[in-house]
Amino acid sequence: MRLSLSFRFADDELNDRLIRLIKTTPIKHFVDDKRVLHYSPADVDAVENDMICSIRDQAFPSWQVLTCPPECAAQYRDYMSRHDIPFHQELIDAEMWFLIPRKYRPNLWKLASKTKRAKVHMAH
Repeated sequence: MRLSLSFRFADDELNDRLIRLIKTTPIKHFVDDKRVLHYSPADVDAVENDMICSIRDQAFPSWQVLTCPPECAAQYRDYMSRHDIPFHQELIDAEMWFLIPRKYRPNLWKLASKTKRAKVHMAH
């Protein structure tokens, strides 16, 4: 099966933890020259629910992942930086996602009116 899914933590330390973790498994994968992990849709549950979530748990004990349209990512990143909201960026299938502590409520953030709202995809 093709390794058509990809993931990378922007934080090199978190990403290296993920790469070390997947190397301990029999899951077929490939790490490219930009340190992006490529894996098969057949392994999505093990990679995303077990491995990636375990690294997210190390970053924040209680967390949520949110996305926004690509043209709004810089505005969300700036907002979080200005308001001291801790976050980690994730590149999932070439799309930027943000990992943040669960206590924050992105739907309540006051962003420019033209900014499309982020979506919370999962929480732990």
